Amino acid sequence: MSFKNGDVVQLKSGGPQMTVQRIIGADDSNFMIKTADEFLKTQGFSDGDVICQWFNGNKLESGTFKAESLDKK
Repeated sequence: MSFKNGDVVQLKSGGPQMTVQRIIGADDSNFMIKTADEFLKTQGFSDGDVICQWFNGNKLESGTFKAESLDKK
């Protein structure tokens, strides 16, 4: 499944609904984002994997997820 910025997603195993902040490899025009993506690739992520944000109470959380572990809501 392909995601885009702003999509609402959830882990297939459950948990909070999250908002897609950005997709790894989708923006190669920004040096800082490209550098961050290259670092994430050293951590086992790939182009198309997803960086999400969600609220835990009043606290904004974020995380990176394999695309195949998410469902669009």
